[in-house]
Amino acid sequence: MSTLYLSMKYPLDNGKVGTVKGDQVLARHCYEFSLKIRHKIQDHNVPLRIGVQERGINMISSTELDPREEFHDIRVSPIEELEQVQIREVTHQVTNLGSALNPSERERILSILKSNIDLFTWQPSDIPGIDDS
Repeated sequence: MSTLYLSMKYPLDNGKVGTVKGDQVLARHCYEFSLKIRHKIQDHNVPLRIGVQERGINMISSTELDPREEFHDIRVSPIEELEQVQIREVTHQVTNLGSALNPSERERILSILKSNIDLFTWQPSDIPGIDDS
């Protein structure tokens, strides 16, 4: 599994190796959608002129234009609180669900997770054909 390249290789029954590749743009979009970023409150009293033409060059002028300030004090956090749920008998085999789910949604998701428990891996030895050393 490569999180950098969003790809995973796995053994096939015929002895060859299959590869599943992800889409980085879609992965980034999903990641950003799952988070909320609290931006630093900007000083709205600072005059900002955009699109002023001077000698054929688009200019942006501001009394304070420090690029380091753009990312100052950005906090990334989940959209809602997460609740840890155990999906198997072993205590370390858990996942997280949003705490704002209504009870019927929560039970439906847990049911789907438990019925597909064979798709989860908790350690390298859970994947056939992978050397866990």
